[in-house]
Amino acid sequence: YNKTELPTPEEEAVEATNPNGTVVTYTSHVKTIMDNNCIGCHGGSGGVNLDTYSVVKAQADAGRILARAINGSGGTMPPGGLMPQTTLDTLQFWLDQGALQ
Repeated sequence: YNKTELPTPEEEAVEATNPNGTVVTYTSHVKTIMDNNCIGCHGGSGGVNLDTYSVVKAQADAGRILARAINGSGGTMPPGGLMPQTTLDTLQFWLDQGALQ
């Protein structure tokens, strides 16, 4: 076999998690989700403040974004009910791709 024909691990991971090949980033995709679904309660008024990449990334690294928004464990977020599946898929793609800024 020819090693140059094999995908790099990064390419393989992106293709495996995101069928259209888009790299999901905080700036391009996740910030809008946070602004529309999370900042109303988590925007600087005590508790977890999700208004910056570094805080959202830390929450993602600790498994809290996945647990609360995607799985609904510990109380569904946002409180009105789970986000649409396409939004949850975007969050999952972002996490799978390393929670890029």
